[in-house]
Amino acid sequence: MAEIQKSPETGGELNPAIQADVHFAPEVPASEEEHIARVIEELISHIGIRAKVEVHRTNEGYLANIKTKRASAILIGRRGATLKALQHLVRTIVRRRFPEIAPITVDVAGYLQRRDNFLRKKALAVAKIVTETQREMALDFLSEKEMAVVQDALATMPQVRVYAVGTGSRRNVIIAPQETVPPTGTKG
Repeated sequence: MAEIQKSPETGGELNPAIQADVHFAPEVPASEEEHIARVIEELISHIGIRAKVEVHRTNEGYLANIKTKRASAILIGRRGATLKALQHLVRTIVRRRFPEIAPITVDVAGYLQRRDNFLRKKALAVAKIVTETQREMALDFLSEKEMAVVQDALATMPQVRVYAVGTGSRRNVIIAPQETVPPTGTKG
C-alpha cells in the first residue's frame, strides 16, 4: 500500500520510492484533453479494466467520460464513491503537469447525468405528493451537490421548500410544504 507523506502545498504526496513504480506514457507535449485521457486510461488499467476515454471541454471545465463494456459498476462504486475517488486522483495527477487547469469531472457511461436526471424526477414526484398531502417527506441522504440538483429542480415550485437535517454524508434532505416551519437546528 502506498505511503502518504503530508505536504502543506498539496495535502499529501506519494512516497517517492513507490511513485517510481508508476509510469505514465512517455512525456511528449500533450494537450490537456490528451493528458487527462492518458492518466485515466493508465489508472484504470492498473485495476485490470480496459476502456475508451473521451474528454471534452465544457463551460464548467473538462468532462472525461469512461466507456467500458462490463466494468462500469466497478468504476462507479456504491453511490458513486469509487468514481469520486478516481476523479480526485485524476485531478491531482493532472494538476502536477497543468497547475492552472479548469475543473475535471470524471464520469462513467453517463452515470452522473443519469443520477442528476433521477434526482430531478424523484424530487418532482415527491414534491407533488407533498403538495397533495401537505406533509413533509424525506429523500435519501444526499451530498451538497445532489441537494443543489434537487433545489434547482424544485425552484419553479413555490408551494414547496427544501431543507436539510444533518451534515456531511449524513445530510437528510426534506421536501416540505411552504407553510411548514422546519424544526429548530436545521437549515432551510
